Amino acid sequence: MNNIVSYAKEHMESFDVRPLNRVDSLILSELSYFQLPQELSKARGWRGVRLAELFRAECFEQMFDGVWDGESCRQLLTALSASPRFRDIHVMGYREQSNVADEKQFAAVTFRLSKRLFYVAFRGTDATPVGWKEDFNMAFQYPVPSQEAAAAYLNEAAFHCRGRLLAGGHSKGGNLAVYAAANCGKRARKRIEKIYSHDGPGFAQEVLESDLFQAVLTRIEKTVPQSSLIGMLFENQEDFTIVKSRGIGLLQHDPYSWVVEDGDFTYPDRLTADARYLDRTLNQWIRSLSQEDRERFVDGLYDLIEENGIKSFTEIRDDWRKNIPALVHSVTHMDEDTKEFMQRSLKELAAMSFQNITGIFRGKRGEETGVRRGAEKITEHERKQESKQGDK
Repeated sequence: MNNIVSYAKEHMESFDVRPLNRVDSLILSELSYFQLPQELSKARGWRGVRLAELFRAECFEQMFDGVWDGESCRQLLTALSASPRFRDIHVMGYREQSNVADEKQFAAVTFRLSKRLFYVAFRGTDATPVGWKEDFNMAFQYPVPSQEAAAAYLNEAAFHCRGRLLAGGHSKGGNLAVYAAANCGKRARKRIEKIYSHDGPGFAQEVLESDLFQAVLTRIEKTVPQSSLIGMLFENQEDFTIVKSRGIGLLQHDPYSWVVEDGDFTYPDRLTADARYLDRTLNQWIRSLSQEDRERFVDGLYDLIEENGIKSFTEIRDDWRKNIPALVHSVTHMDEDTKEFMQRSLKELAAMSFQNITGIFRGKRGEETGVRRGAEKITEHERKQESKQGDK
């Protein structure tokens, strides 16, 4: 399969010869998911440790614990540790924070790519319920604790790293990278050359229109798979580029499914029809809820997870036949007021889904003929594509 692992095996040039690109950024973003044990404590300091020194079999169990695709992560680390392009990168400033009371899940790490070039990577959502709870909180809370932590970490990294700065992340990590770049100190912000958001959720309109975000928007490179759901959450997005994925539906969020050929991603022309349909439905539903109702729904969902004693979302994945029905059944044990609210909210989502279902069929016909149909929002990417077609 041509993906980030095969890229790491094949491309061995230094970053001076082959400058960092989007694929490299996704690889470094994926490394931020690795949990570095105390045996690798040098990675927590700012002198750091060579990336190749992370390749320690006795650390693998802890390093990949709770990571969604541990086997692919191991293959990636193996390829990176052998590659002259990656093995001498210094891993430094590793931080990991989780606080259930504050509903905070945050981690970040910095990579020294060369003497004067540094990449600050922010971890996306891990498998813990508190990590997902903080993600859901983004629907009604701004900033969330990990966003504030990201800005503070970027300031710390800028202080210790004298040179050019890059920032990025996958999923929530991409959102954190954009927030941190916009909200860090002025001196640090001026040194940031690019911000990479790989399928990271967007922001509210008033946030993107603020002076802080306007100051960095032209430096943001956002990539989303053609059936993106996570990266298209919230109504307003940074300009984005669509990449091809071998996954299906939500599984396209997996960075190992993104297709890499000839040293770069493969780029389809537009989002798939089903992605536009789902994105429109979910964002419409989110907008229909008040801030108070969004918070109430998220808290109710989180209560169901706690009631069932679920400690990790990998538990749901590994035994979904048991856990999914248990979660659904738990709704019947809620107090009547909460149960009625949760059921009503889900019915409204189902109704909007039914209203929008014709959009997916219109979209498919539009894709087949090259003609755009339906009333869905035209993204900046699609405007550019349609403009090119018009020029031809």
